[in-house]
This record gives sequence, structure tokens and C-alpha cells, in this order.
Amino acid sequence: MNIASEPIGLSRFCWVSSILLLALMCFFQVLNFLEFADMDFRIYYDASIALRSGKDIFAAWNPDSPLTYIYPPLLAILFIPLTFLPLEVAAALWTVISMSLLFACLWVGAREVMARFDGRIDVATLPVIILIATLLSLPRIKSEIDQGQVDYLILFGIIGSLALLRRHPFLAGVVLGLVANIKYQTIIFIPLIVVRGWWSTLLGFLLGSIGVALSGAFVIGWDLNLDYLRDSLSSIVLLFGGEVPADEGPLVYPLEWVESVSLSSTCARWANSVGWEVRGAYLMIGLSSLICFVIGWSIYLCHGLSLFRGRWGASGRTSARFQGLIALEWTGLLVAVLAFAPQTKMRHMAILVLLMILVAQFLVVKRDPVPRWPILLAAVVFMMSMVLPLETVSEGFVMGARETWRANGGVVFPLLLLLFVALWTGCAWTRHSVDRSDAEAR
Repeated sequence: MNIASEPIGLSRFCWVSSILLLALMCFFQVLNFLEFADMDFRIYYDASIALRSGKDIFAAWNPDSPLTYIYPPLLAILFIPLTFLPLEVAAALWTVISMSLLFACLWVGAREVMARFDGRIDVATLPVIILIATLLSLPRIKSEIDQGQVDYLILFGIIGSLALLRRHPFLAGVVLGLVANIKYQTIIFIPLIVVRGWWSTLLGFLLGSIGVALSGAFVIGWDLNLDYLRDSLSSIVLLFGGEVPADEGPLVYPLEWVESVSLSSTCARWANSVGWEVRGAYLMIGLSSLICFVIGWSIYLCHGLSLFRGRWGASGRTSARFQGLIALEWTGLLVAVLAFAPQTKMRHMAILVLLMILVAQFLVVKRDPVPRWPILLAAVVFMMSMVLPLETVSEGFVMGARETWRANGGVVFPLLLLLFVALWTGCAWTRHSVDRSDAEAR
């Protein structure tokens, strides 16, 4: 047996398996969309049609669904070229683009995570991690492309900003600012950037977000662009309990919407069940976020690592000993977006690809004395929480076992558990690397 050929054979198997899985999913979804494309994709498509025809992008154009476009105008502008194609063909083309973005996320994300944790990007390890991350993400990938959603465009920007952060902090901020004009998730990175004193990144974010937001005026005019920006910002207020306009602006569901699995929505439903006002829900949300922060900080302290001290400015961004922690924090904020968003549907879990890459690395790469069974157990618990209890068949909407489970934190709590176990494992890796570097320096 040729031992040297084994890594090459494993590498080929993993590359072929990953590409084949994604290609088959893409192919079958393209066929589905060519027959019927009246999914979430139509929300973006109809908004772009409205832009071209001078109509309101926030109006409901689909007679079969009350859902409307609620985002900044940039996404509708970007989709304008697709509107020159029939809806079905446009949805099929977007599926190909979306799956290409997903593969780019896996490729760039895996290389970045491995590099930040001082791992070898060898011929076999990289494709193995990509394959495992793909398998862990498979159900959510399907739900994402089934609807023709745009979350992989968002995720590519977030992972790209992480890859740029160390050497090109200004560009990293610009990318985050650009993505904020598609959906608002990247706003959550601002507190981290400010606390770390990464001022060039903050400047890039501000210039990128404001510049891209105002650039829509070149396509749809200054006044209309400002009106759409104002209306899209109002959707955030509506999500957190504001009053829905009777005849204008975006239509959004309330914070306690039953299909939202976020901790924020769970707290709102719990508050309603005991007769508390909206302030009670906000108190529960604030307390929950504080508890999560304390747990995360405690994990740092248990490993003798600093969350704040010594991490200010350029050294906190470029020092080798902090690279793995930055990847963990980037991932943690991504999870926080899902856990504490006013609306998180199951399909939004598709953006957990970066977390799954971390999990895959911690499972594949052995680093003594860090055990691997905790991350494996947490991953199994999380995967089971998303598929169990089994779905009940009903002619109408019924709060069955699965719906009740998800409505009461059955998915978000295992997700937070997986994040904290990944954080513990990553901190243990970082502690081991720091101790080894210090020993070599002596």
C-alpha cells in the first residue's frame, strides 16, 4: 500500500462528494423552479419589477401571499437584471448563483478558520472539513434554495470581511457596510469593532453603508431612494413591536410570531402567555442576552484568555495569539443574529455554515489535550433539535409537537449550547497554542 497516496485519495473523495452533493441539489432545484417559482424569490423579483415600472416596492404583488419586500432598495436594484427573464428562469438562474456563493463560503471560510487556528491547510484536511460542514448544513441548504432566498449572499460578505480583517481592515468594514444594505444583520458587528478600537474598519463600515445606501439614487432617483430607505428602516421598528401602517410601508409580523424560533420571539410568547406587557418581553430578552454574554466571558476566563485586556487596536487584530478568538467572536455574533433577531425562521439557520466549519475543524483535527467528544455531542443534540419531533400531517396549521417545541426554544437553546461548546473548544485550542508559543520563545 502506498501510504503517500492515501491523503490524495481522501482529498479527491471529499472534493467529489461535496461538489456532487451541491451540484445535485442545485440541479433538482433548478428543475423545480423551471416548473414553479412562486416562492420567497418572487418577493425580490416583484420588488425589482416594481422599481422598473415606477410602483411601490413594498406593495404586495403576489395575490397568493401577503408577504412583501421589507429590505433596503439595494437588493431590489441588484435583482433588476433578473427581471428581464421570466420568473421561472430567473429563479433557476438565482439558484445557480446562490449555490456558487455557498461553495465560495465553504472554501473561503474553511481556509480562514484553519489559518486562524494555526492549522495546516494540507491536501486532505481542507476538503474533509468542507465535506463535513456541508453534511451538517445539508437540511438548511435545501430549505434555503427551495425558497430562492439570499442568505448566502449575506454570508459571503460576512465571511469575506473576516478574511479581509487582518490585512485589509478598511475593506473588511466596507464589505460589512455593503451587506448591511441588503439585510441589516451586519450591524451587530459594530459593537465588537468599537470595543476593539478598529477605527479603520468602523470608517469602512460607515462609508460603505452610507455610500451604498445613497448610490441607489443613481438608479431610482434621490427622493425615491430616500423614501425607500426610510420605509425599510421602519420595518425594524415594526419588528420590535411598533404599529403596522394601515396602507403603506412594509408588512412585517409581530415579535411573537409563532413561526419565529428566535429567543426574542420565544420570550415575547412567554410574556404574552403570563399576561406581561411588551416591557416584560424586553426584560426577558435583555436578561437572556446578559446571561449569554456572562457565559461566554466565563469561558474565556476559565482558559486564562482575555476578552478585553490587551486586545485594543491593531495589535488585537493582527496578533497571532488572537486570530482564533476573532474567528470565534465573528461566529458568535452570527449566531447572536439568529438567536436574538425579532424574526428567525428555520431556513435562516442556513447561515450557520461558519459555525459548522468550526465544528468540522474541531472534530477532524486532533489537538491534545482538548477532547473532541463534547463538540460531537453538542452537534448531535443541535441536529436532532432541528428535525425532532417528527412533523405531524394536518390539513390546516395546528400547534403540534414540532411547532410547540420550536415555539418554546427547542431549537435556539441547543444552538446556543453548540456555540458555547465550540467556544470552549476553540478557547482550549487557543490556550494550547499560546502556551506552546511561549514555551518555544523561552
